[in-house]
Amino acid sequence: RRQVMDIGPDYIIHLAALPLANIALRQTEEAFDSIVAGTVNMLEILRDMSNVQKFVYVSSSMVYGDFAQVPMPEDGAKDPKEIYGGMKLAGEILVRVFSRRYGIPYVIVRPSAVYGPTDNNRRVLQIFVESAIRGQPITAVNPDTTFLDFSYVEDVAQGMQLITLSANVANEDLNVTRGEARSLAEAVEILRARFPDLEVSVKTEAESYRPNRGTLDIDKARRLVGYNPSHSLEAGLAKYVDFILAHNRSLFRDHP
Repeated sequence: RRQVMDIGPDYIIHLAALPLANIALRQTEEAFDSIVAGTVNMLEILRDMSNVQKFVYVSSSMVYGDFAQVPMPEDGAKDPKEIYGGMKLAGEILVRVFSRRYGIPYVIVRPSAVYGPTDNNRRVLQIFVESAIRGQPITAVNPDTTFLDFSYVEDVAQGMQLITLSANVANEDLNVTRGEARSLAEAVEILRARFPDLEVSVKTEAESYRPNRGTLDIDKARRLVGYNPSHSLEAGLAKYVDFILAHNRSLFRDHP
């Protein structure tokens, strides 16, 4: 509290949270402390501050659960099917309640399948990319039927910056993604074009905690703040691979 009050920021982007659905299943108390209790702590600080122009709560596309429609709009049905999405949705509700009671201006941002340089959370594309560079085989679970709106980190950061600083958006929910679902199978083939010797094994299993997702509707963010994601999955993976080879070559086998 003291650090935030001393700094007196004009804008706050709240990203702090346990980041992965599978970890939230195993470490529910830690997930609650970081996602829900951490958000309440921040909101309690904000209600005592008068200078904050906007609070940006970074939620997740997991709040929608199985997508009821594609592309999925911000006002679509929200029925999370696992703990992580449920806690993120609880955070959204708390943000709205505190805003109504204390007049805190907010925006809720929902990213999806963010990937790119410096990711260290062992998300699927990080695992695929690092294994491909090392010359190790990868395992793809349900690759032909798993579709995600993979979003390159620079695009998501640009969207958050635009939303935070724009005077045109307040007390809104916004999807901030690529706006184009791609399958795990497509991601594998993109990497195979760069790494022809890539070995891939396919695993078919039911992961009940993972919702059926797809493309998110980003027209609202385009219209309100000029959000314009520029990285296709092909372009984003190429930049991701190049970054790792340029900055972490000692961790991987030599590769052109």
